[in-house]
Amino acid sequence: MKRGTKIGWALVALSIVISVTVIIASSSNAERIGDFEVDENGMATEYYGPGGSVTIPDGITSLAPALFANNDSITSLSIPGAIVSIGDGLCMGCTQLGSVTLGSGISSIPSSAFSGCTGLFSVSSIPAGVTYIADDAFSSCYSLQEISVSSGNSNYSSYDGCLYNGAGTRLILVPGGKASVTISDSCTSIESGAFADYQEDAVTIPETVTSIDSGAIPSSITIYGYADSAAETYAKNNGNPFIVIGPNPDPDPPEPSPTPTPTPTPTPESGSVTPSGGDTDNGDGTVTKADGTVVDKATGRIIRVGTGSTGANHAKDATPGTADGVDPVYFLCIAVFLGGVGTLVYTRVRKARYIKKKK
Repeated sequence: MKRGTKIGWALVALSIVISVTVIIASSSNAERIGDFEVDENGMATEYYGPGGSVTIPDGITSLAPALFANNDSITSLSIPGAIVSIGDGLCMGCTQLGSVTLGSGISSIPSSAFSGCTGLFSVSSIPAGVTYIADDAFSSCYSLQEISVSSGNSNYSSYDGCLYNGAGTRLILVPGGKASVTISDSCTSIESGAFADYQEDAVTIPETVTSIDSGAIPSSITIYGYADSAAETYAKNNGNPFIVIGPNPDPDPPEPSPTPTPTPTPTPESGSVTPSGGDTDNGDGTVTKADGTVVDKATGRIIRVGTGSTGANHAKDATPGTADGVDPVYFLCIAVFLGGVGTLVYTRVRKARYIKKKK
């Protein structure tokens, strides 16, 4: 019976030793580089710095989602060329962030990467290797005055500080801080939400623009354009004030008509945001998008930025283990511990029975 007791205590002690070893080994998977905690893949998962001007140090290759989200102490961020990817919502809600330098290594600017950075006024040229920029990457950046794109980028271009597709035919984004906009003569279409953050009260649409997506220009903005153009049609359909600046030349002469019949004026429709699948009409003039973003139906302006499923604030995992889940060794520790306890209990029970039998 003494032997059983010794075995039981030995198993309990062994389980404790294994647990401590696993904890130490697990914690060694993450290391500190400067003010960052970095995992074994080179991804910065936590930032512990004081803010101010932040430069990503050597040894880090990617930045986790929401790494700096809602940090009001950061005033500038420099991302070096060694960084190959940045996560959703990287700097979402960093209201004091004034400037960002993007490194040449990144290929995409994901959802909400800089959304809600109301103090952001300067972003370096979009690198030539960037192939994707999320629609809301720079949403609610009301101080941003210019977006430029590096030469050699075949997917995006810029003109007058605005973002276009590579061919320059589609206007994608007008920075919220621009005082005025001159649309490129090569532009033929305007994307939905292009003027969502534009704070001026008027814009001139050239006659080369033949297509304007729904929700491209808030109804509060006066549109200057040509008669019978896409600009006039959009204004009538979305309730924008419209001022004619010139005729739209008709290459074909009109057919003679003895009794011209006046064309009835279409009834303007109010609002520039129509709820779609996954959206919720709040009944107060706002729409909640699928990612949680609340948008004013009348103006298209973002009232509250949603985090979405991938842009949620990144929280440090307090459970020791690898990035793939709970370390299987923990189960071994539990088994060994329970085995030890079971042996002790069994030994005590046998001892009690033996004493009782002797009496």
